[in-house]
Amino acid sequence: MRKGAPMKKVFAFMRRLAPVGATSLMVAGLLAGCVSHLPRNDYVIFFDTESVTLTPTGKAIIASAVEAAHKRHISHITVAGSAGKSGDADVLKKVADARADSVIDVLVQDGIKREDIRKETFIPTDVENSRVAFRRVTVHLADH
Repeated sequence: MRKGAPMKKVFAFMRRLAPVGATSLMVAGLLAGCVSHLPRNDYVIFFDTESVTLTPTGKAIIASAVEAAHKRHISHITVAGSAGKSGDADVLKKVADARADSVIDVLVQDGIKREDIRKETFIPTDVENSRVAFRRVTVHLADH
């Protein structure tokens, strides 16, 4: 057998299979594009303890919610703030409202119409009864 003959056979074999491989890759790519993901409706922003100031991460989460709302043409947004269940109810409501207002202000700055936003106070359930749940605001995008 001549020197290099086995490699020529390998390359000839690969050339014959190349169209099949390319077609397989193309079909896999097309099918991957067909995979649908359910749209995300809830964006949770956490606050530091006893704070109503948004963190950079919180602002980035709000920006993601705004982008999704624009992309999906959402015009019904609910912002629910929480400060907890134990303590002075009036103080907790004021903290929850202030957190929600902070989020609403950024939503509006980022291009959401204020009249498309409804504010609520979030009361954690027993399952959500944790210190982290007390420090959050949820932005809910509604498709209707």
